[in-house]
Amino acid sequence: MSTEPYPAPPSATDIWTSVLNYAPDFLEVDRAVSRQPGYQCAVGIDGELTGAFSGGYAHLGSDSALTNEHLFRIASHSKTFTATATMILCQDGALSLEDQLGDLIPALAGSEVSGVRVRELLSHSGGIIRDSENADFWVLGRPFPLAEELLEIAKTSKVLERNEHFKYTNIGYGLLGLVIEAASNRSFAEFINERILGPLGLENTGVDLDRRATELAAGYGPLVLAGNNHSLDGRTEIEHIHTGALAAATGFYSNASDMVGYFSSHLLGTALSVLEDDSKRLMQRKAEESGVAGRGYGLGFILQQVHGRDTFGHSGGYPGHITRSWAVPETGVVLSMLTNAVDGKATAWGEQLFALAALAEQPTPGSYSGVEPGILSRFTGRFAALWGLQDVVELGGKLFLLEPGAAIDPKNTMPLEFVDGHTLKSADPNGFGGYSELVHFDFDERGASALRGPGGMRFVRQEDFLLPDVLGPAG
Repeated sequence: MSTEPYPAPPSATDIWTSVLNYAPDFLEVDRAVSRQPGYQCAVGIDGELTGAFSGGYAHLGSDSALTNEHLFRIASHSKTFTATATMILCQDGALSLEDQLGDLIPALAGSEVSGVRVRELLSHSGGIIRDSENADFWVLGRPFPLAEELLEIAKTSKVLERNEHFKYTNIGYGLLGLVIEAASNRSFAEFINERILGPLGLENTGVDLDRRATELAAGYGPLVLAGNNHSLDGRTEIEHIHTGALAAATGFYSNASDMVGYFSSHLLGTALSVLEDDSKRLMQRKAEESGVAGRGYGLGFILQQVHGRDTFGHSGGYPGHITRSWAVPETGVVLSMLTNAVDGKATAWGEQLFALAALAEQPTPGSYSGVEPGILSRFTGRFAALWGLQDVVELGGKLFLLEPGAAIDPKNTMPLEFVDGHTLKSADPNGFGGYSELVHFDFDERGASALRGPGGMRFVRQEDFLLPDVLGPAG
């Protein structure tokens, strides 16, 4: 079997166009089966929005569809804005990464955190408690702290020595919000609007709950608490609330398209940006190992490999919304996935789209030589049998046999070989499956109507599927 590239390898735009053509159908199966309310996704390449799509519901009670225009609380994505604002002030000469909290915020002078430096706050290495000893604001048990309470928490918030171990802290990033106010002589929201959101044209992004709250997708509790039947309709809607002095850590709202624009501005050499490339490099360089295999932290960014490529970005968990965004410097790709449930699958779904892109990047088998693209599209579709669904999908000019909604392992998923106008061949390396068996197709005026194999079972076009009558004993 030849694996020499044919034709030339697809471009990043071609790869992600094919992924975006398939992704909504692929994710919708998992969304429905896992009884998730909804999601919003956007992808950009080299600063340009390549595509965006949404699925599911913005509000379950009214069955209103979730759209690309709905807003989400993006939670700890907020830290990346706070880190960016800090770096802007460093560029301005108004702040230094080596400045100490006790010098910047007089109320903390002489406290046990007075010696914590700005750099240590950015990298979560200041030894500060995560959320305080009473963090019931995360379960709506009390309001998020305002500045006065935040300072009181901070005075006795030391749990580790500085630089002893990575210690993720919302309190630390709340303090950075106060540092930004002290260094800029602006409110935190004013500085963010004037120096980041305005210049980058992020019209659908804001610092905390405000007049646009009616545009937010509703947030929902976890399926495990959705009544005895654990039904989608049994999920509890969660009220959106202000995040007070922790807005710098968790308060922002946005949508996936704005997130693509924002993270694209952090790619090196980007024309539309609020930071110098030196500042970007510093933010994206690993400062701490997180204690989780393969995941580090820079200055405001989570650093992680996804399917073999380095990424920077952030996750977010807010009561009712779970979010994740990635930027891939090597390819210029930015992906943002936003979901509206406490158990939302933003990370898993985003990584599945990266897996689809990894399939699209694979070398094209030599058996495709001379095959017109229109021939390949005839084979594509969703097929059903007693054992479930199978999709034949075109990614990067190659055909793959996939199970919609199932996890994809790009290292062990190979393109189907082209045999003739009615036949493909499995190259699945799993010897327990249909390795090297043929897949025969039937066609009608609408395209592929059925397939048989690998494994010999017949699957029919999903809308044509009927469970057959149980057959009696032979003879």
